[in-house]
Amino acid sequence: MFDIGFWELVLVGVVTLIVVGPERLPGLARTTGLWLGKARRMIANIKAEVDQELQLEELKHSLRQQADLGGIQDLANRVKSMRQDIQEELEDDLGPPPGWRPGAGSAPPPPGWTPPTEQPQLAKPLESPSPRPESAGPAVVSLDKPVSNATASPANPASALPPSEPPVVN
Repeated sequence: MFDIGFWELVLVGVVTLIVVGPERLPGLARTTGLWLGKARRMIANIKAEVDQELQLEELKHSLRQQADLGGIQDLANRVKSMRQDIQEELEDDLGPPPGWRPGAGSAPPPPGWTPPTEQPQLAKPLESPSPRPESAGPAVVSLDKPVSNATASPANPASALPPSEPPVVN
């Protein structure tokens, strides 16, 4: 703005010292500083007010744009009316459509389709184990010592027991 350099400031200071005098120069400098401070604060306040007004104008502009969204409001009203129409149709108890009978398919079967004659078996039934001879009694297995399957015979499961324990008979 102003092109004032260092030497110009020195010249103004020397002229002020000569005109005012060394006794009144500190008071004049203090008064000048106070006036400059007031001027800066006043400029900062004006700047803040202008910024606040600009923000308020932007906010008002955006609110006006949102208020002009009548098309969206119209769309919302149409959706509400469609929803009410559908709901009224669903609430009407007119009964089944004409020609409907219970158990009837809703569409004809595709060409070449034949209904299944049997239900497919999903799993084989478990075979029951062969009956044990009643004289053998229930087999008791000790969990302390491992039992080898080589010594046990399928006819006599008690042979899988260790030799020190006799089989338990009920």
